[in-house]
Amino acid sequence: MAIDVPVVEAVLGNLTELDRQVEAVDELELTTEERERAHLRARSRGNRELIISLPRGEELHDGDVVYIEDGVAVVVAAAPEDVLEVSPRTPREWALAAYQLGNLHRPARFLPDAILTPYDRPAAEMLRALGMATRRVRRGFVGERCRALTHHGPGHLHSDEPDG
Repeated sequence: MAIDVPVVEAVLGNLTELDRQVEAVDELELTTEERERAHLRARSRGNRELIISLPRGEELHDGDVVYIEDGVAVVVAAAPEDVLEVSPRTPREWALAAYQLGNLHRPARFLPDAILTPYDRPAAEMLRALGMATRRVRRGFVGERCRALTHHGPGHLHSDEPDG
């Protein structure tokens, strides 16, 4: 007899904002790579197996509720990973760190007081050479993700084009 595995096709909300009654939380610990995948099969700490099948381009975030059964919410938890934590102290350092990480095509996540990127010794040495405060830590690779613009949408005007 086959056991039906629930298929998750949409996030139900974030645990902090969920309106539905939740009595307990069952964590679904996922790495950055797994949270960015549209399709995967995963098992929660409480041994609930789920098939994740999200629309292309959508990713899971720490705290996302993906399934609720009998008052138990299955919630995404960012798995601890080896990351470099950059702590800029001035607006100039923020700009310099973001520019250098972007120039190296490094994935980055922005927090109110730090920038995270997967640990890489050459990147860490380069940032330290620029006077940045950095440290290697094991933590979830979370925060705001900024992506480069790759194309312009309709109605976009370059500064050298007429307004008309």
